[in-house]
Amino acid sequence: MSSEPEPNNRIVTAWRNKFAWAIGGALWAFRTQNSFWVHIPITIIVFSLAAFLKVAAWQWTAIVIATMVVFAAELLNTAIEQLVKVVHPEHDPRVGRALDAAAAAVLVTAIGAVAVGLLTLGPPLLQFLLPALWPQAAG
Repeated sequence: MSSEPEPNNRIVTAWRNKFAWAIGGALWAFRTQNSFWVHIPITIIVFSLAAFLKVAAWQWTAIVIATMVVFAAELLNTAIEQLVKVVHPEHDPRVGRALDAAAAAVLVTAIGAVAVGLLTLGPPLLQFLLPALWPQAAG
């Protein structure tokens, strides 16, 4: 009798490990990287506002995709930063430019997410606020 797991068990174990490592990496980044302390509260606010405004499914889809793209870019930026610290710890302007480009990718995705937020939440928010701010505008 062999001590090696069955092929199906190896696949399940491999996938379980992949998910565990990915979740561990995300949790480490969320705990240690300051930028997530900005992204997470903003995400909570945006999702809460979308729920309050009862936006349509397509709007939720756009908001969730934009949010996940920002988080993915931030995680990739963090991974690049950590790798650079190990592979090339001394200062080098070329490495600095690479890190700047990775940070710029996060900025671009964040700007895109803000645009998605304004386009999807702006109209229903104005529709909600206008009657309260200017009652004559409602009728």
